[in-house]
Amino acid sequence: ASGALRQQRSVVLAAPAVRWPLRPGPVAAAGRAPRACSSAAPARASAPTPSGEATTASSSEDAANRRWDITPQRWVDIKYTKEDFARFPGERDIFRKEVRLRPEAVPLPPSADEDMDSLTALKGFISCFRLGDLYTEMFQELVLDRLADSVELMELLAIPVVEDKPVVQPMHSKAVPGEGTYLRVRMQTYWLALHVWLLHSKQHAVQDGAGLFVSALCALLTRRIFEFQWSRVRMLLHAADVPIMSVTNELQDLQEFVFGLCVALDDAFKEEAPAGCAKAIAAEDADLGPDRHGLAPRVKYILWANVYSGAVPHDAPELHELTVYLLRQRMALESMPRDCFLSCRFGWVEHP
Repeated sequence: ASGALRQQRSVVLAAPAVRWPLRPGPVAAAGRAPRACSSAAPARASAPTPSGEATTASSSEDAANRRWDITPQRWVDIKYTKEDFARFPGERDIFRKEVRLRPEAVPLPPSADEDMDSLTALKGFISCFRLGDLYTEMFQELVLDRLADSVELMELLAIPVVEDKPVVQPMHSKAVPGEGTYLRVRMQTYWLALHVWLLHSKQHAVQDGAGLFVSALCALLTRRIFEFQWSRVRMLLHAADVPIMSVTNELQDLQEFVFGLCVALDDAFKEEAPAGCAKAIAAEDADLGPDRHGLAPRVKYILWANVYSGAVPHDAPELHELTVYLLRQRMALESMPRDCFLSCRFGWVEHP
């Protein structure tokens, strides 16, 4: 699907209306958002159990085994264990000493913010009026590059590489997903979602207090980049031989997983890094406020529970590398001037 990801194709399948049976294994999907979510009574919302089936919060036994819960205060209220609390101080020290996370180790954009050029502004103006999308394609290419053209990086992070498979299947195809397919597609979706989240978080910061035109550009970028993301995930599902009648349901399932990931990341950076990512990583334990565990340990836990489904050790090399990778990207985006971002005059920070 690697080549097919770069173009939109209509898919005509005549497969049985069978639900894709593959589900996460024995590890609870910690970042998944429940299907049934009631704002009036969030505690009764469905939530995943270690078997992957849905239940209600009325069962005390299931609640004790759940890695997170929905509460009136939080969409994703993570239930850390004693082992987690004991591990966090050591992780804070490890990331504090991580050379690649020092500000001078992260390539920064020019300090002077050059104004958006007239051609980019014109494309943005036309796109905001929905006369055609001439503006967001450069951001879409930036995201797609990490999914389709970053084989070595994905292998380093133990994220399954997208295979070069067709997304259009023969009529009356009886192909079904193979063993482990769902987990592979979900990890690829998480990998794509991390980069969409990075752009969205920067867009949100840029939009705060901005004028009408910048606000319209940011709203356009958010809408189109998320539409692009789900279009590509749908292609991944087609390439994975998911029966056509199940694709929409599976897409919704993945959207719920990604929602939990994004909310958890938003909360972690909002609470642990109000003054910026670099300062949060360098902060000493004595500087942490009450109920704070450190930015890097929380981000690492979120990636462990979501991208790796809690199936790897907490000291797994790929988990550490992905945490460093995400923090470096965030540090670079935080220091990026507004018009540099809106003009897409940047690239992803290379992972050394």
